Amino acid sequence: SRRFCRPSRTSPAQCVSAELAISIEHSMSAVNFALGALAGAAATAVAADAYPSMMPSLGFSRPKDIELQYFDIAGAAEKVRFTLLMGGVPFKDTRVSFADWGKMKETTKFGQLPLMYLNGEEKPYAQSGAMLRFAGAITGLMPKDPVQAFKVDEAIGLDEDLRREMRPSIMLSYDQTIKPKEKARKVKEMREKLAANEIPRFLSHFEKMLENSEYLCGSSATIADAQFLTTCRWLGSGIIDHIPADIMTKYPNITAFRARMEAKPEIAAYLNKPK
Repeated sequence: SRRFCRPSRTSPAQCVSAELAISIEHSMSAVNFALGALAGAAATAVAADAYPSMMPSLGFSRPKDIELQYFDIAGAAEKVRFTLLMGGVPFKDTRVSFADWGKMKETTKFGQLPLMYLNGEEKPYAQSGAMLRFAGAITGLMPKDPVQAFKVDEAIGLDEDLRREMRPSIMLSYDQTIKPKEKARKVKEMREKLAANEIPRFLSHFEKMLENSEYLCGSSATIADAQFLTTCRWLGSGIIDHIPADIMTKYPNITAFRARMEAKPEIAAYLNKPK
């Protein structure tokens, strides 16, 4: 299974950029691309069969080559990976080691990962939110209808609000100016409050959204589902100290959603791929 970043396993300098990115990046405007000459390709056929109501009309060419660069963890890139996988779009999944990142950081666009290269271009694109919407546009997992797209962004915003609640405790866990025992006490206190109050508050909203639907925004999967799946796996991973690994089990709709998403052949193959 895919790894998540944990303070005890990597140094703060190596890990903070990767792990904090999953909680603080904000939504960006959708990029209006459509499928073109590759509509008859096998990858597009897979996407069309799976999501027939959301495939965009033809008119523009999809990039022939996509490379996604990120650390060898889930983090900020996982939602983009899930979207491309569900849409049947081939891409090169390049993993950057923390050791190499130290030498690479100053050469990157904004000094952060992930990065996306299209068609072998020298200059990459940055910001995982922008990548997510781009991936949604070329796979049909971001609706073209403005109202439906509004609903998708609403769900994504709710997910980001949940992650934002986690940010203070994450930042504190990396703070080297506080004595270890005091830091551990404060982090424990913050996380226990999150587990008792804020996390359930947000999860109850998602539980209701999934009450009469298999997906967050209707009968078909969207980029919002790709992002929320990443959050479900993160919260239920057991690697966040003082957040119980079974925190999701009291939400049957969310539990069923996660199982349904992870059972998709393309997602299952990715998650079960040997390290």
